[in-house]
Amino acid sequence: MVTVRAMTLLRLARQVAMPEVCPCCLARQPLGDPDCSGLCSECRAQCGEFTGRRCSGCGGALDGVLATCSDCLQAPERPWQNAVSVFPFGGKVRELVHRFKYRRHTYLARFFAERMLLNWDRHGGGAPDVVTPVPLHWFKQVCRGYNQAELLAEQISNALRVPCVSPVRRSRWTAQQAMLDFGARQDNMKNAFVLTEPQGLSGRHVLVVDDVMTTGATVADFTRTLLSAEPNAVSVLTAARG
Repeated sequence: MVTVRAMTLLRLARQVAMPEVCPCCLARQPLGDPDCSGLCSECRAQCGEFTGRRCSGCGGALDGVLATCSDCLQAPERPWQNAVSVFPFGGKVRELVHRFKYRRHTYLARFFAERMLLNWDRHGGGAPDVVTPVPLHWFKQVCRGYNQAELLAEQISNALRVPCVSPVRRSRWTAQQAMLDFGARQDNMKNAFVLTEPQGLSGRHVLVVDDVMTTGATVADFTRTLLSAEPNAVSVLTAARG
């Protein structure tokens, strides 16, 4: 208790000496803001989260009485047991994802990971045994400097106190999914991954982490690759659903 109180006082003192600003809009943060995601309350409010029950196929909002949304009912089979997503992919969230993904605004990993953890706690399928990010092709990661899914997975695994593993790699270069239509996305991701380290996955609950799910083609091919290691269950957690 004393340590927590001391840390709170130190944080307030630091804010007085060096006022914190929102890294998104550069607005000054109020003293004692209980939110520790780094974004100001106005920017957070513009990131409207899904509410209510979630689709088990994509983690987004349900649009009927079934446990699966109409988009997922028309999509190819989802090879995972459960999915949770936080935000609809549009407006402020789209802007933040693009900053995070393409403009090296890696500080946003904390914001997204914290919201993902809260939503997983509310809607997820229990504690996973391991966390794994969807990998980038090695050349794309060299060009970008990081894998945004890996940054999210590391924060989530640390919070859940479970290992973050990378048992799968991209076996070939793929075109950017955002530039393709539905059918082309499915074809683009076929056989795009290879399992390189299956040890430790058999009989485990694996949580797959990525930034955005649109058609689900990327995560589906990745999950099918994971299934060859015979995990007990695979769940998917994403920041946004497009």
